[in-house]
Amino acid sequence: MGRDIPGKPPRRRAVRGAAAVLGILLLMLLGAGLAAYAVFTGPRDLSNYPPAAESPYLLPWSAGVTRLCVQSNRGIVSHRGGEQYAYDFYMPEGSDVCAARAGEVVTVVRHHDGHGYRWPNNKVVVRHDDGTLAAYLHIQKDGSRVAVGDRVAQGQVIAASGHVGNSMMPHLHFHVSDPARGGTIPLSFADVKRHSGVPRMFFRYTSGNGR
Repeated sequence: MGRDIPGKPPRRRAVRGAAAVLGILLLMLLGAGLAAYAVFTGPRDLSNYPPAAESPYLLPWSAGVTRLCVQSNRGIVSHRGGEQYAYDFYMPEGSDVCAARAGEVVTVVRHHDGHGYRWPNNKVVVRHDDGTLAAYLHIQKDGSRVAVGDRVAQGQVIAASGHVGNSMMPHLHFHVSDPARGGTIPLSFADVKRHSGVPRMFFRYTSGNGR
């Protein structure tokens, strides 16, 4: 005759024990992921960035609209090397893209469609008076609202955002490069009122562009 074993059935105890171990492992992985994000992504030395109050740049979408930063500087997905100072902002397809700073349009690519790894991209590039170049990427097919040679004002709508090129979601990729120095350059936005004007991944920001 078997003996009665007090307490919960062995199988139920084993399942709950395994679930507890799995939960601990998931928390450890989450902690490791957050630590890796803090160490390997995001702005490293804010002393390299111009003070937000002195920045000539405003967020590249319409005033009063709030967008999520889905990848910041030194982003773990693609913002490395020459593009380490780039930003990605989530935008539904067809959203207005506004000039972050006044300048002259020097490049427009508008005929590509579709997205995927190494897929060709659409873009608008604006040269500022100091020679720096602002690039607006992943523009919707035929979504540019300007032509090469146009002079654009800060806040002017220059394109419709899209999901074209090397893109995992509808978004706008924005960076500024300096041909004299090579690669992208650190920049802040005058209308970003926290984080020293430097957008961080997974934070939302409201534009003051065009007010």
